[in-house]
Amino acid sequence: MVPFEDIRRGFALFLADPHWLAKVLLAGVLLVNPFLLATAPAFFSHSENPFIIAVFWVSLGFNILSFSLPLGFTYEVLRRARFGTAALLPGWKRQDLGRFAHEGSVMFLIALFTLILPAGIWMALCHLLYISILGLPRCLVPLFLFPAMLLAVPFCGVACCRWLDGTPAMDCALNYAENFRLFRKAWKSYLIASFFLIGFSAVTASFFYTLPFAAVFGLCLVDIWFGPVYAASREDENPDPARFRK
Repeated sequence: MVPFEDIRRGFALFLADPHWLAKVLLAGVLLVNPFLLATAPAFFSHSENPFIIAVFWVSLGFNILSFSLPLGFTYEVLRRARFGTAALLPGWKRQDLGRFAHEGSVMFLIALFTLILPAGIWMALCHLLYISILGLPRCLVPLFLFPAMLLAVPFCGVACCRWLDGTPAMDCALNYAENFRLFRKAWKSYLIASFFLIGFSAVTASFFYTLPFAAVFGLCLVDIWFGPVYAASREDENPDPARFRK
């Protein structure tokens, strides 16, 4: 179980990097840049301003191309926490961008089946029950996301750790039985970390423009907790070190 001291230590390790703020800000811009956030409300309100429409599409195109880089950045944080091999926050070095892009794509593939799909199914069922059948207002729909994320985030984290152990990406994404087996071995610790991420995201989401930066910060911090928890849960299984993606 993740005690308070481990949670505090995770913060300390994260903030010990003298350039943590710049690294998080860059990752946030690459995830969802401020111009996209600034123009999205007007664009989806059917604005006819050509400047807003142009900026929105250019910003969206930029983030489609850059989206895998911040995911790869957070994957590297998870790797370093899993194996304890280096300082926890990597740098944004030019020679690492190709690896970030590749591993970010792997993370997205795994998250598609272990995070996005389960959360989407849960949201559809909640909409059917609470909105369509019970007649509650649609404005309550976002509230249904939090229970799904509580379980889906650590489930996805376990699957991502399995890829670092050398398991093929599709097996990590689709072998729900193995993912759940490993999740059960340390479920209390995973849920505590997940509770933090959800609470942190709920607070920062209220500011809207801070959302991508808070997402990167929260993911990196949770990765710092998930990595050692996963490593400890597998000590009795002796996975093959030759297959590790260190």
